[in-house]
Amino acid sequence: MKDLAALTAVLALAAGLAACASSGSGTATATAKATTAPVSGTETLSGKLTGSAAASAGILVFRLRLTGPVRTTATIWLDTAVPVQYELYTFHTAVGDLAVTLASAGTSTGGLKSAKTCLYVLTTAVPFTVDGANSTGKFAGATGTGTAVVVSSGDDPKLGDGTCDTSRDVQPSAPTAVATFAATIELTVRQ
Repeated sequence: MKDLAALTAVLALAAGLAACASSGSGTATATAKATTAPVSGTETLSGKLTGSAAASAGILVFRLRLTGPVRTTATIWLDTAVPVQYELYTFHTAVGDLAVTLASAGTSTGGLKSAKTCLYVLTTAVPFTVDGANSTGKFAGATGTGTAVVVSSGDDPKLGDGTCDTSRDVQPSAPTAVATFAATIELTVRQ
């Protein structure tokens, strides 16, 4: 009796699966449409460097965590030079590349915070637009705008007369250097 009930259940399940797999099934079409609908939300990218990684005079390499419509990790290489309007940057993630174009050179603020320790803090905020045509994977065809903020700090060296060396190309003391990257994007992805 149990064998007959099990056989009946298997046949009913097979019939149900066959009905779902047929080309005229409304259920399969509805499911396909649901997975291709665009998803929108706030994407947040964040990362932090300390020590010699943050004291670099050339390139800062950030490992970032992304949360929002696409949850993943990324790596970005940032030149320490002043950003340039329309420059393209790419966040390399495990699920594709997210390309952005700078809307402007941004704004930088900051300066010497302590004449005693020579602590210098520089904050740079740069607006950008998502470049879906140059993005790949889950970010292909994405749209959106956002702002990235990089904050660099550390104790600058002292000159011979005891004043702080705040020249543009000076490197902070590695043990005191910290750099953070934070960005928010109002992002729409086609999943």
